Amino acid sequence: MDQTTYFIDRKKKLEEDIKRVEKKLSSMPEENLLCLRQVKDNKTYNLFYKQRTIDGKKVHTYISKKENIKEAKLLTKKKYLNKLKKDMCNELKCINYYLNHRIADDCSQMLGPDSPYRELLIDQRHIASEWEYAPYNKSTDHPEHLTHPAPKGEMVRSKSEAKIAQALFSHNIPYRYEEIHDIYGHPIATDFTIMHPKTHQIILWEHFGRCDDPSYQPTVDYKMYRYIRDGYLPGVNMITTYEDSKHPLDFLEVEEIIQKFFL
Repeated sequence: MDQTTYFIDRKKKLEEDIKRVEKKLSSMPEENLLCLRQVKDNKTYNLFYKQRTIDGKKVHTYISKKENIKEAKLLTKKKYLNKLKKDMCNELKCINYYLNHRIADDCSQMLGPDSPYRELLIDQRHIASEWEYAPYNKSTDHPEHLTHPAPKGEMVRSKSEAKIAQALFSHNIPYRYEEIHDIYGHPIATDFTIMHPKTHQIILWEHFGRCDDPSYQPTVDYKMYRYIRDGYLPGVNMITTYEDSKHPLDFLEVEEIIQKFFL
């Protein structure tokens, strides 16, 4: 999944979420909640008021949290939803600007085997490029599960792995997909084997994508036990990401990880 596809999907979800929030807000009171802080005897007190507009003037009515707790909670929820809607609308506005102005240019073709620029680019990127495109021991298990395109012309097993591949490629960070390593005496096909573009350190990236599936837990335990015993520590020379059906991997999260480790 490239950035444009990601933002198209994100736009659709935002539009759906905004409609849901607007529907909830439509059934809520017209008044808004206002909180004023009062300091007395070196103690800070939060005073809540409901605010309404009458004849163009703002009128405030004190709300006792003890006597009107339900009303206070309802207006607090309304305030939260209004802030949430404002934030989502702002994000949607930014995405629309991106989609209207983004001009995609596939630079991966310059690295293709028939490209006259390939040799020059590989020479420029030196060791990292030669390592990235050299033959390696790659997993051949369940090729029917390779259903999502990645930027180097390969197929990966999930949308989240496609996000990771796209982000690495966009930042010119060399990687190998599902390279088989001897990890504590056991062959493991690591999702992404990455060579740091500056230090040439090898960093492994495992994405665990079915964390709400109980049958998947033994796979996580099996891999992580061997990685750690073999000297791969998350946050040091290894990256681990997780998701379940309710918490998919976010493209921005991937970008933050790449900024932290490689840039």
